[in-house]
Amino acid sequence: MRAVDIQARKLEFIEEYIRLSDERIINKLEKLLRLEKEKTVKPKLKTLTQAELGAMIEESEDDISMGNVMSHQSVKQEVLSWRSDRRR
Repeated sequence: MRAVDIQARKLEFIEEYIRLSDERIINKLEKLLRLEKEKTVKPKLKTLTQAELGAMIEESEDDISMGNVMSHQSVKQEVLSWRSDRRR
């Protein structure tokens, strides 16, 4: 589905939502949205073992000692460039 179609559907949904006066329906929609968002986020999260965490810390410390780092300002500028690229 194209982004334009999704945006149009979202706007249509918002218009319908605004017209709602039944609080039960609003509560159900809010609950559904919350549950669906959790489903998409939780599977991506993974608990790290102590060994995995230790390995990540070691790797990070090695990167720092080798100068493989970026300043906060550089990261911020890169993120801003991603955002502007996405808008095009």
